[in-house]
Amino acid sequence: MNKKTTYIAPTSLDEALKILNNNMGETKVIAGGTDLIPRMRSGMATPKRLLDIRKLSLSSIKLQGDFICIGAGATHTAIMESELLSVYCPILRKVAYKIAGPPIRNRGTVGGNLVNASPAADLAPPLLINDAEVVLSSFRAERVVPLVDFFTGPGETVITHKEILTEIRIPVSTETAATCFIKLGKRNAMTISVVHSAVRFSLDSKGKIASSRIALGSVAPTPVRAVKAEEALEGELPGMELFQNVSALASEEVSPISDNRASAGYRLEMVYVLTKRSLLTAFSDYKKVI
Repeated sequence: MNKKTTYIAPTSLDEALKILNNNMGETKVIAGGTDLIPRMRSGMATPKRLLDIRKLSLSSIKLQGDFICIGAGATHTAIMESELLSVYCPILRKVAYKIAGPPIRNRGTVGGNLVNASPAADLAPPLLINDAEVVLSSFRAERVVPLVDFFTGPGETVITHKEILTEIRIPVSTETAATCFIKLGKRNAMTISVVHSAVRFSLDSKGKIASSRIALGSVAPTPVRAVKAEEALEGELPGMELFQNVSALASEEVSPISDNRASAGYRLEMVYVLTKRSLLTAFSDYKKVI
């Protein structure tokens, strides 16, 4: 840690928000620190102040009205082990299990995963397909932002230097939905994804797709929804030809780059492959439970 960095650990949210309100962007919020601390050690980040929010009681996972409310300080392990999420959002538990290894899952938080705003953020796609929203708290106000509008670029979000992401809300749904998440990486664990795909859809009484969501990661400046592909699914009977056509549309909605993990061309091809595979797997699993 930089010797000039001041460490602050408030014990209440009001205290934390007051500190942020008075420090004009010179304070960096930290929870698990699984990304920020390594960056500080390497000299890539040199904040003047660290505001540790681990004492602010932001780690609950509860059902409140029409929402599942997940505190931003909930760890990946807590998500993975949540019985409430096993009932209402099982895909989120499955994805949390794929994040890094036990040490990172025990310390890293859902809020940190989102605020870090990596295009490869594992938790973003399953939250996007479930229409999640985030609560941003400041000293004098609170605002709720749909997650689809939260990310603005690599490492960038709509959150201001006076705000803390305090909660993630997922609308409770009573419909039976088909879901699937597939992550493609260099290996099966402890890896940043090359491409990942999450899908969710429900069927009406005639067996046609009533509503759908497709979210993709590592293929654009931010995690994205494939809106045109979603629209092409709705009102149609699920099947191989439809899923192939929709997957081709999804690949037209992304703008991947080449980096040390994969080329842009390979990522485009994998968007098609993973979206089709996700849709087929979700539909197959769905037929087993209805």
